Amino acid sequence: MEFKKLDNQYLDACVNIAAGRYSEEQKAVPALYFKDYEKEIYKSVKHIFDNDTGIMAFEKGELAGYLSFGEIWEEHDNLIKGISSPLCGYGISKGYDRGKIASLLFQHASEILCKKGVGIYNITVYAHDIDVITSYVLNNFGILCTDAIRIIELPICAEPIGKYTYEELSAEEIDNKADCLLEMWHKLVEHLRMSPTYYPGEEFTDSAFLDYIHEEGTRVFVAKEQKNIIGMIDVSKDGNNFVTREEDTMNVGDLYLKPLFRGQNITQELLLYVSNTLKKEGVKRLWVEHGTTNPTAQHFWGKYFNRFTYTLTRKIDERILTK
Repeated sequence: MEFKKLDNQYLDACVNIAAGRYSEEQKAVPALYFKDYEKEIYKSVKHIFDNDTGIMAFEKGELAGYLSFGEIWEEHDNLIKGISSPLCGYGISKGYDRGKIASLLFQHASEILCKKGVGIYNITVYAHDIDVITSYVLNNFGILCTDAIRIIELPICAEPIGKYTYEELSAEEIDNKADCLLEMWHKLVEHLRMSPTYYPGEEFTDSAFLDYIHEEGTRVFVAKEQKNIIGMIDVSKDGNNFVTREEDTMNVGDLYLKPLFRGQNITQELLLYVSNTLKKEGVKRLWVEHGTTNPTAQHFWGKYFNRFTYTLTRKIDERILTK
């Protein structure tokens, strides 16, 4: 097998491989659109090829697969650099030992990138690309997070029994209730920093959250006991790939319910209220990104959403990089 740097003369062939992989994932996740995304995939692959960081694999002169990355980024301590391969940043053709090629592509790409001080590697793969996932796990990758999607019309729970009320906050109400929302968000951040998630979340600043909930495209829904807010969900039009940027698809962001009220299906009822509200406006799909080390998130989102990507991560020991 031969390995070469990315070359634009193979761009169309790589796009075809990537489009075929999406079609395979769509068969496993019916909530994904059965749609020709070749133009969108072309833009994604072209953008990553333009960065010129990646490797292609050839077997007997035929393109077998590729692995490409975005720009190198630095960790806050500047001791180690990182790099990410987004959805469509990899592709391996059928008919080959896909797990073996995935491993070899990473081997050859990382040999080049480690010399540039890159020690953190994030690679986003389709959730049902088992051969590739297994290969990367055996190459010491772990699962960092997942994207999951649902058709908004699918059932969540029975209609609310009326013990609690649910509503969307207006822009004025978001402003008036900002302290209450911020307090719940603090509790959510604290939860993510605890065992077994241990996510430091240095990007979780008060100003970032307040800016987000005040953005024009952000919508905040709350659960109430009488006049007191006891839980919240926010949604937005944020999308991180060609699937989640569809006009009739929205992102579920933060979800929090005060501990005293848990175990009563309130989060399910709140999600149902959000779904019913958005459905009337023509929204057909919801998607969510969450960490896989959070058992609460795993359990809740896994009941109602179908995973279609995993982002895998590996950190190379700094002692290797400095040799």
